[in-house]
Amino acid sequence: MREKISFSPEDQQFIDRAIDFCQRMGERAVLMLVGSRAAGFADEGSDLDLWVIGDKQRLSDEDRKTYERRRELFIDRGDLEAHWSFYDEGDLRAWLETWPDEKMWIVATARTLYGCSSAAEELKQHYCLYPLEVAGSKLKWIFGKYCFLLSGALSMVARNKVETAVVVVGNVIEYLCKICCVADRQPFPYDKWLVEAAKQTQVGALVYPSIQRAANGIGELLNPPTDRNWRDWTPVKELQATLQIVQNGLKELGWIEDWIDDPYAAYFEETVRRPAP
Repeated sequence: MREKISFSPEDQQFIDRAIDFCQRMGERAVLMLVGSRAAGFADEGSDLDLWVIGDKQRLSDEDRKTYERRRELFIDRGDLEAHWSFYDEGDLRAWLETWPDEKMWIVATARTLYGCSSAAEELKQHYCLYPLEVAGSKLKWIFGKYCFLLSGALSMVARNKVETAVVVVGNVIEYLCKICCVADRQPFPYDKWLVEAAKQTQVGALVYPSIQRAANGIGELLNPPTDRNWRDWTPVKELQATLQIVQNGLKELGWIEDWIDDPYAAYFEETVRRPAP
């Protein structure tokens, strides 16, 4: 059971304003805490991020026009540290049927503060995990991208392209973390919480030490060691080692696919043929 969240007087005052708004948005309207605070990733710099889900027919004429134009009604406290977004329930459900990663993660980790808890639970139950077919398609595409970066782009560290090497290492870690989430059929969050979410997964727990060591060794890309081949530089060595861990981890989770042992198949059959799913 997750810990109860406490709010400052200023935050609670803003929440009360959101509750007043929620009360006018229909019988199924619900106010949810979302983002880092809801997911348990909050730190001192975390803002108060809220969603109100309800009936757009209850909006004022002016707010309705804004919502229809932006597909969202955004209300900020004025300091960029507290805000809520309104979504029509029907529109949100239609959006979630496209399986958008970050929005799904927000729904999956949201916590109900006020209103129709059944409406919130229905959303969470339907959209907290990818359907198996959707997860499989996403996983193959992401795995292909990760393997391509490992086998080709990561070699840029040997070409005295410091900036490119740092970017590629970051990209490998990004796609590696996405694999960890999707392998569990879980949506992945926006970038700043991607590693935190990934290391809570089954495969993520196995590869996270390698990610840590690769990140801690990033200085070797800035000042390349002269006593070792580039393949033995810490970021390269640690990230290359994750492939076997990922392959074994996927199989343990029940992903029995030919492309797991043939990364080029994943890349050429899926990744190069279409944009990220």
